[in-house]
Amino acid sequence: MLNDIFDWFMIMANNKSVTLVIFVATFTAIIIYVYGSKKRSARLETYRNIPFLDDNDLRVPGYTKDSEINADTASEKK
Repeated sequence: MLNDIFDWFMIMANNKSVTLVIFVATFTAIIIYVYGSKKRSARLETYRNIPFLDDNDLRVPGYTKDSEINADTASEKK
């Protein structure tokens, strides 16, 4: 039984169709995961301009030096 399944996969015509279905399902799952949540989608859309920012420009949403410093001092207080 198991040998028959492996023989079926060895036929290239069968292998291509199964591989296509797996890739399409994986691609669809990734797209739904990334854009399914409005919060995640909005966060990812804000990241699209990061390559165009200067090194000294810290206008990345959600990033401030104060939040980094506060996180360090909060962990030291615990």
